[in-house]
Amino acid sequence: MRRLTLIRHALTEWNVDGRFQGQTDVPLAEEGRRQAGLLAGYVRGLERDAVVYASPLARARETAEVAFPGREIRFDARLAELDFGEFEGATQLDNERHPQWPWWSEDPFARRAPGGESYSDLRDRAVAWMDELGAEDHVVAVSHSGTIQMLLAHVLGVERPRWRKRIYLRHTGVSRVLFNGEEAVVERVNDTRHLAGEGADPFLD
Repeated sequence: MRRLTLIRHALTEWNVDGRFQGQTDVPLAEEGRRQAGLLAGYVRGLERDAVVYASPLARARETAEVAFPGREIRFDARLAELDFGEFEGATQLDNERHPQWPWWSEDPFARRAPGGESYSDLRDRAVAWMDELGAEDHVVAVSHSGTIQMLLAHVLGVERPRWRKRIYLRHTGVSRVLFNGEEAVVERVNDTRHLAGEGADPFLD
């Protein structure tokens, strides 16, 4: 049985500020590095045999390097977050004042953010990455909330995911899909036992 373990990156200062990060290269906050260290303790025994991939964006790369020290990490741009274009760096309130926000937010799965991508674009590239994994027995990917949500939606057969009706993925949350031939089972979503007793994170990516 093949396993695909999907891990959201740890916290950044832009997450704390509620800013749209997308493909802006924001490093981990001090708290994020602490979260990644806690993740390392959790995955040490579980993921020893895995091939480790990561988004090349700093927040995912740093999370992977802290969580899997000394391991080879394969970087793939298809695991990056949605490109929010002109919305990046701004808060939700700021973006709601953007003239194209109402148009885009009505159907962000089909419509591209100004200067950026649609969630359909994101799903296509993320699924293309997943389909190329072939017969690898166990793969771990350190990625982003939007990317992981699109992969889970694809596995579950959700053809048109609805924005604002999403799976909540906390920072460093672990999700896993098991593949047995043509059968796929989502075995866990947003496993954060390594962060037990901590408060909730912001929702933003």
